[in-house]
Amino acid sequence: MGTDIDDDTTWLVRTLAQEPAGSDAAVALMVERLRRMEEEARLGGASRQALQKIMSARRVLGDPADFGTVPTAFSPE
Repeated sequence: MGTDIDDDTTWLVRTLAQEPAGSDAAVALMVERLRRMEEEARLGGASRQALQKIMSARRVLGDPADFGTVPTAFSPE
């Protein structure tokens, strides 16, 4: 699993978000996958942009969990 969202994952997130009667199980699985991607990205020192893409995908799918903060150039270490 990479630390950035690929085109297939982006397509799947958009499709799940647009389905009014989408499968709750499919959404839950994708949210869990995105959470794992985010954790891996944070631990691996991924770019701020990569983290924002993952967090945005989680928001689109309605993930209620805390998103944490995205490190910026001016944030304390």
